[in-house]
Amino acid sequence: MADFTLRATACETALWPTGTFSDAYTANRKAAIESIIDMDQIAACVRELMSEQDSWTGTAADLWRLTVERSSQRGESSRWTRNPRVLAGNLRRVQTFLQALGVEITFSREGRAGTRVIRMRRSTEKNVSTVSYVSRMRIVD
Repeated sequence: MADFTLRATACETALWPTGTFSDAYTANRKAAIESIIDMDQIAACVRELMSEQDSWTGTAADLWRLTVERSSQRGESSRWTRNPRVLAGNLRRVQTFLQALGVEITFSREGRAGTRVIRMRRSTEKNVSTVSYVSRMRIVD
């Protein structure tokens, strides 16, 4: 995909103004990531939670209780995640997509007992990135 992006960016000035391909690619990638998050209930719940606060720290059990409580307040079924372990696994799966939209998630162990802690925080910049500038490119076939 990187090769395609480099080639398209290098050739775009023949048809469009500079930056047209990069802008379209970035917008399409962001739309795809947002649709993935919208289809995943855990990711959508985390995105909603992080839109209301700058950071959250707790265990998977704490997050599981919070998501069950939020879904019951909205009248939704809370059966979409069976237990905290499943929730943490699903959260790891969507971690990259959430990071692309500005929600950083880290998993760590703390204390003598090695309690597993999840830290989430909103970052100030969105991480959906593409190749934005190609100064010189030599295409060899």
